[in-house]
Amino acid sequence: MSRHALPAFRWAIRPYNVSFYIGIFSSVANKIFDLMPPLLVAWVIDTVQGTPPGWISDLLPNQSALETALFLALLAMIIFLLESVTQWGYQWTFQTTAQNVQHDIRCHVYHHIQQQDMAYFENHRLGQLIAIVNDDVNQLEQFLNTIFNDIVQLIVLFGFSIVVMGSTCWQLALFSLIPVPIIIIGSIIYQRLISPFYKEIRHAVGEMVARFENNLSGIQVIKSFTAEPFEFSRVEAASNDYKQANLKAIRWATIYVPIIRMVIAFGFAGVLLLGSYWVLTDSGIITIGELVLFSMMIQRLLWPLTQMGEIFDQYERA
Repeated sequence: MSRHALPAFRWAIRPYNVSFYIGIFSSVANKIFDLMPPLLVAWVIDTVQGTPPGWISDLLPNQSALETALFLALLAMIIFLLESVTQWGYQWTFQTTAQNVQHDIRCHVYHHIQQQDMAYFENHRLGQLIAIVNDDVNQLEQFLNTIFNDIVQLIVLFGFSIVVMGSTCWQLALFSLIPVPIIIIGSIIYQRLISPFYKEIRHAVGEMVARFENNLSGIQVIKSFTAEPFEFSRVEAASNDYKQANLKAIRWATIYVPIIRMVIAFGFAGVLLLGSYWVLTDSGIITIGELVLFSMMIQRLLWPLTQMGEIFDQYERA
């Protein structure tokens, strides 16, 4: 998102602050409920083995393992119901807010352009103006619809996972976080490398739209002077510039995720190995249920971090 687009987004979102914050709350709650199944599985495993978590023993004293498992199954149904409700909540609020914001910005931009004097239109190609009114505004809608929600849920994912794993086994939690700084630094480097290419793409698409607009609106003149081959070569050149700009960005975009995935794979395997060692040696540091919790939670934490590159990618496009 360009430095000019972000202030416009902040200005346009103000009339819809209530629905916007409801969407944020729903998104946060949805991610928390989405991360509850690993906890439920860990609680069930430890309960079946005769070592239920302390809060379950206090809540359900003198209950059999089967009765406790039934309670956890009912709790799982409630959590999945709330997850579904909150998913509807953030999708509906974000999408409706995005449409309202898109409409307001488009009308505001058009009104602003319409007030300019003729010298402005002589110095700006029509295709560039169309790209601003249409494409750039649509990118703002996409930012609110998808990118913003992805950022919110990624923050919740990281915070919730750290709290759960740290309160369960801080030693293994610290070990599991080793790949995180590498992923974050890699994502920042990736964003800085990819940013100039998307500026080039935005310029190239404006030039291409301008070329199409000029040629189609002046097709009668082109035909009168039999200039079709010449104008075709100009359109082809503009399209090729746009293609080349995208190919440059693709080279970096396609290499980011495989590298980050290898870092995640080493971290995930290390957590499984160290946790298994502690369980097998009866160290008392971690239980079998907690090891299962870590194996599921670390996957939930690390694999989605690969989305940071995609989020930066979409952010730069917006």
